[in-house]
Amino acid sequence: MVRFGAVLVVVLSSHLARAADHEPDPGSVRRYDAGYRYEQAGWTVLHVEGDPYPRGYQHGRLMAGEIAKYAYTLARERNPKDPAEGWATVRLLTDALFLRKLDREFLEEMKGIADGAADGGATFGDRKLDLLDVAAVNVWQELDTLEFALRATPTGLEGVKFAPPKGVKKDHCSAFAATGPATADGKVVFGHITMFGLHFGPYVNVWIDVKPTKGRRFAMQGFPGAVWSSQDYYQNDAGILLCETTIDQTPFDPDGEPLTTRARRAIQYATSIDDVVRTLSTRNNGLYANEWLIADTKTNEIAMFELGTRTSALWRSSKNQWFGDTPGFYWGCNNVKDLAVRLEARPASGEVTGKLGWRPDGRDAAWVKFYGKYKGRIDADAAKAAFADDALALPHSLDAKFTTTALAKDLSSWCLYGPPTGRVWRPTADDRANHPGIRALEPHPWTVLTTRPPPAGAGAEPKADPPAAKRPAVPTPWVLPAAPAPRGGGRP
Repeated sequence: MVRFGAVLVVVLSSHLARAADHEPDPGSVRRYDAGYRYEQAGWTVLHVEGDPYPRGYQHGRLMAGEIAKYAYTLARERNPKDPAEGWATVRLLTDALFLRKLDREFLEEMKGIADGAADGGATFGDRKLDLLDVAAVNVWQELDTLEFALRATPTGLEGVKFAPPKGVKKDHCSAFAATGPATADGKVVFGHITMFGLHFGPYVNVWIDVKPTKGRRFAMQGFPGAVWSSQDYYQNDAGILLCETTIDQTPFDPDGEPLTTRARRAIQYATSIDDVVRTLSTRNNGLYANEWLIADTKTNEIAMFELGTRTSALWRSSKNQWFGDTPGFYWGCNNVKDLAVRLEARPASGEVTGKLGWRPDGRDAAWVKFYGKYKGRIDADAAKAAFADDALALPHSLDAKFTTTALAKDLSSWCLYGPPTGRVWRPTADDRANHPGIRALEPHPWTVLTTRPPPAGAGAEPKADPPAAKRPAVPTPWVLPAAPAPRGGGRP
């Protein structure tokens, strides 16, 4: 999960009709209230709808087992030797830094997820999952970048030279967006690859279709308990497409709002590229710094938006702004293009730890080569070819997705779960030691995921609404959890 992605913009081939005809096995459909879930080619398709708390409750009831397993996986990621202690630390940081800064609408949705999961039997150790657990799995990406953000945040001791530890940089994202002169029909094609550890493989295959009472209906790749994608791959019914690739981490602003709810608000309420840029930028806390790719399929405009903490850079196809000599084409692969954004990520100590200006790396060269080969011909087949390329779909790739202007009208995407190169990803000895029970990740076939409901009567009959006591009116009168007790204290 941390820092993921590979993005792409393409046109559909004749294979679409066959794949889009998929109907779920009625036996795989499960329902709760207005929500439902079913399995498709390795993916779990989840639909929820309504006000924040009810749609969250549907999510929690339908994904209770996966939410609990995912929380435990993150706990082991934090502390393989003592997951309970690791998760206590994650909860404490979430409570102290993020919980009270999350947007109220999406906090209510998290509360619904927590209550639904708890009522569905989800536990951590000997207690039921709660709001703080669900908030923690949602802000995990930002917590994971906190250490690097603090290195770039001044302390007041900058007159003295310190040598902060240097983390090993790992390639996490690769992205590409094309339109106009770059594509076969002049329209948008948009895609993404999730890159991270094998232990996250079982949790990034959730396709979430949200039909909120307010705002736009949208679909996103997510994880059990997600109120935002975090991978990040989104599309809404106003024709907005959104994804990201991570960049060098810039400083942390503790007064800002977490990206968790800024990104969610952007996809739920944006109807233009301007809306997305404004929402992501407002009250930005700086964590999980990204280069965003944005598309508006109403106009077939694309944009590339690098967002640090106080610095940013925006390129738009409508203004004929291209970083390289690649008209109609943007790409990204964790290599900051704008100098001001790059400089903001330098350690606050002033130590220069790498190159200052942009220099192409191997994946930059691979994307430019792809553009040169397919310029004016980028379509679904080209997208699949890019995602199968070892130079772009690195060994730690967990999936691949792309959509087009035509597909986006129905909130649909071509999706492949598992390594897109077709190779089986097998666990290492360290993987087995840190994550007992970890399994190899097998590639699955390409399929088209949609937001169409399963046939009437498929799955269990809809259950009754949550009890009135579990469906609070707005404003929700719950009490936010207090900080965890000191070690040895009374709370688990």
